[in-house]
Amino acid sequence: MDRNLNEIFSDSNNTNNYSVSDDVKRKKLLIKIVAIVLVIALLTGCALTVGIVIGRNTGFYGDMPLMLEAYELMKKYYYEDISWETFQEVATSAFAGSLDAFSGIASSDADAATSGTFGFTFTSSLYNEHYISYLIPNFPAASAYAIARFNADGTIDETFDPIAEEVYMSEGDELFEIGVKVPTHDGKMRYESYVVEHTSASYLRQVVTTYSDFDEMTFVIKKYKGDGEYYEGYYVYELKRSTWEDNEKLAYYYDFTDEVGIIRLREFSKEADVDFAVCIQQFVAARKSKLILDLRDNGGGELTSLEYVAQYLLKNPNASQLPIMNLISNSGNGKMVSDIAYSSEVNTASAEALPKAYPLGNVIEDFEIVVLTNGGTASASEALIGALQYYNGTKIVGLRTYGKGVAQRVFPLSTGDLLYVTNGKYFIPTSGASGEIKWEVSIHGTGFVPEEENKVGERITEYATDKCTARAMEILGY
Repeated sequence: MDRNLNEIFSDSNNTNNYSVSDDVKRKKLLIKIVAIVLVIALLTGCALTVGIVIGRNTGFYGDMPLMLEAYELMKKYYYEDISWETFQEVATSAFAGSLDAFSGIASSDADAATSGTFGFTFTSSLYNEHYISYLIPNFPAASAYAIARFNADGTIDETFDPIAEEVYMSEGDELFEIGVKVPTHDGKMRYESYVVEHTSASYLRQVVTTYSDFDEMTFVIKKYKGDGEYYEGYYVYELKRSTWEDNEKLAYYYDFTDEVGIIRLREFSKEADVDFAVCIQQFVAARKSKLILDLRDNGGGELTSLEYVAQYLLKNPNASQLPIMNLISNSGNGKMVSDIAYSSEVNTASAEALPKAYPLGNVIEDFEIVVLTNGGTASASEALIGALQYYNGTKIVGLRTYGKGVAQRVFPLSTGDLLYVTNGKYFIPTSGASGEIKWEVSIHGTGFVPEEENKVGERITEYATDKCTARAMEILGY
């Protein structure tokens, strides 16, 4: 029937064609209408009840009216149209990001790998000085030595022989200028340079990104001596972009002295574990007994990787699993659970055929380890440090660590974006009065602070001149 209720009631009040059969039909129709109304009322009541329950449990009860009020006012008075979908996306993102520094919404492709690199990364100081903070060892692009040298007054040093001197780029060097050749309208090439001494890091990255189609760029570098001093003049490097995936490693081994090896671990991930396992094999094959583990600027990563790395490094006579951290987390609706992470001989998340991890101390006599840290050492790196201090009595050298003692869960949203929610805090192992293991200390917001004599604020340089490495060697007895 296409007629609406008003039409139906109008027909029912028409007495011109009144009959008993019409009365019966009318009564049946009224019964149907009453039944429909009752069903609608019942469903509405159930929906409201469920909505209230859900609203109370999720924390939105009482808050949505304010949100809707704000939306209506903004939609009414804002100078451009605001859709409800846009309002939801912006409001949700802002709310998630306001919870803490680690919660928020990110695009699903935010972690996409970069297309290429010149073999180094840089850090900017408060004074907009841009110095190389990490140089990828054995990276083809960064292996090139300087092609020219300018004197301090900007004139070319005619005596400089690039082939004979082979001045390589190194950590601690300061970026002074970036140059690139660009095509002109007449088909020729023009050299454009960008002085970066007094500009922002974001601008510097933008310059490199702008010319992402070019395979080569020129970098003018001030060579770092150490102790805050630079050599006179500027060295010119013409570097070729290389594919990141083909050259970048996440762990590197350095054969430092007869007894000491250095492993630099950049993150905790199943990909990093592949490189780390190779580093361990090189360390053992070289018959080293002392290890300097460089965790500077290692911001953490995956728990399964932490468990795998810990099995190699912790003092563990029985080669059994050892508790390394206790995560107290919200499993849903405020229900807090305790989850202790243990060292493991395998990374359960890795599809790679990794060798089984084993305690180095069980196969290397007098095995010792010192860890290098700075403000970029965070999360899983700090959890490893806590376990190393508890089981090995390990000392750290460098600067205070970041202090990230919380963990996040990631939820995919209907938009395709990812919601990061901080849902727990982890605790490091400490000894109780009777020697039992206790889980009472969290480093969140405080980090690990080196002992006074082990505090080294010098910027990262190559290991031969790195002051953190020098202090670590002293601790190891050299």
